Amino acid sequence: MSVIVFVLTLDEIDGVSEIMPKIKKEWADKIILVDGGSTDGTIEKAKELGFEVIHQKNKGEGNACRVGTDATDSDFVMFFSPDGNDIPEDIPKLIQKTKEDYDIVHISRFGKNSISDDANWLDRFGNNMFTFLVNTFFGGNYTDALNGFRIIKRSLWNELKTDAQYLNIEQQTCIRLAKLKIPIFEIDGREPKRIGGERKMRPLTTGAQLSYQIIKEFVKWKW
Repeated sequence: MSVIVFVLTLDEIDGVSEIMPKIKKEWADKIILVDGGSTDGTIEKAKELGFEVIHQKNKGEGNACRVGTDATDSDFVMFFSPDGNDIPEDIPKLIQKTKEDYDIVHISRFGKNSISDDANWLDRFGNNMFTFLVNTFFGGNYTDALNGFRIIKRSLWNELKTDAQYLNIEQQTCIRLAKLKIPIFEIDGREPKRIGGERKMRPLTTGAQLSYQIIKEFVKWKW
């Protein structure tokens, strides 16, 4: 079973400097940065640490996921953020679960035993609301439909045919899995505070993208 970990970056020099040395290269077959046009030294630092870098032309997390997967080949793909919110030591935990016949596994920040040191009240409210909508309208059973730290079987990823460009890729993935009635195994995790850099989530913009996506996915049930 082969696994590629895609580390998604855009001006994350502080996180890359602190987090990437903690990722053991033997955990996966490849660990590749997909960068959206960093100008703060992120790319140079990653290469200095010995990591391969793929450059994406169009910004956005969804675009980064597809750029990485389209340029490589493996049995499973994993998406990881080096901004401090994702814990490197969770990488082997996710991989181990796939060996128990799960096609997709992700970290939940809002499960029964989860802890988030980064989310404020607005983050929690928004996540709970959109997760509730995904569960209600599409038959999901998620505690966190908006977290992107996950591993998924490549053939299943390709079947989803995602087109979300930004942070809404996380919600779209969960919606389409629910439509296909494919269960996702959630691991209750901890979300530490962000390390430097600029937060990519904008409440109004991201909220509008997520709302539009729910309507679009509901009206257009098949893709």
